[in-house]
Amino acid sequence: MFNYLKLDCMKKVLFGLFLLTLGFTAKAQQDYQFTHYMYDKLSFNPGYAGLNKSICGTIIFREQWAGFDGNPTTALINVHSPVKMLRGGLGFTYVSDKLGFESNNLARLSYSYHMGLGVGDLGIGISAGILQKSIQANWITPDGTPAIDDASIAVSGANGLVPDINFGVFYMQNQLYMGISATHLYAPNITDLDAGGNEIMNFSNAKHFWITAGYEYGLGPDLKLRPSILAKSDAASTQLDVNVNVLYKDMIWGGVSYRVSDAIAPMLGYQNNDVGGGTLRIGYAYDVTTSQIKGYSNGSHDIMVNYCFNLDKPKPLQKSKNPRFL
Repeated sequence: MFNYLKLDCMKKVLFGLFLLTLGFTAKAQQDYQFTHYMYDKLSFNPGYAGLNKSICGTIIFREQWAGFDGNPTTALINVHSPVKMLRGGLGFTYVSDKLGFESNNLARLSYSYHMGLGVGDLGIGISAGILQKSIQANWITPDGTPAIDDASIAVSGANGLVPDINFGVFYMQNQLYMGISATHLYAPNITDLDAGGNEIMNFSNAKHFWITAGYEYGLGPDLKLRPSILAKSDAASTQLDVNVNVLYKDMIWGGVSYRVSDAIAPMLGYQNNDVGGGTLRIGYAYDVTTSQIKGYSNGSHDIMVNYCFNLDKPKPLQKSKNPRFL
């Protein structure tokens, strides 16, 4: 009865977070985005590292606004695992994000301290890494003046490298998860100077704040309903993703995401729970653009591959003898 009351309270918390995020406005993005955000909790919340008690690897590739020259393309690799001697978990994230002339590369190491809380586990995490930005372009000036004659244009390209610090808290139990985090806490400007000491790039990397939550509800012996949300804000603009999908026989899932004022994304996935002793998941989502560029974009493609190996060993088989048959 006590556990039921706790679970009911957690459902109310999740519903409250959902209502809270509905009040956000959705505008342009600065950081990367994925439709399969529910399989990428580590890159934006270091508290998740190792919290699911499995060694996990995830790869996500996204081509956004297909059909545009220089459209955004993003690739992510996540690896994380619990480490008992550290009383928590470790993780690694690498992100490559390209948009037109601009390229961003992000690498982070994460640590999460784990502690029991109620019927679940709480992870308190921090990550540190580097963020590298570069601009390589063939400039064309309106009046035909050679770009080399304009000192403000980095004809040979510009590069910058800065440290990246992030913090997050993540809670999960069998059916529920929720997390809140902040990325780019140390956000110095990314600058570059030419040979003459002139500033040719000055980019301000904004702090981002993230809220995510999800729940798994059994609809019967073969169906599980899995709603989730992700809200991301840089204090100037906010983006909200809402997803609902259904898992059938722990093997096939289908659903849809809605990114406010941006896209509707149907998704389909497959999982196999017996691949080398672990679980393999493969998913695909197609974003149908609903913003003002819908007449020019062929949508966005989002592909995800995830593999998790559970470290919990099965309990040994208990055997006993009945003295009657000795």
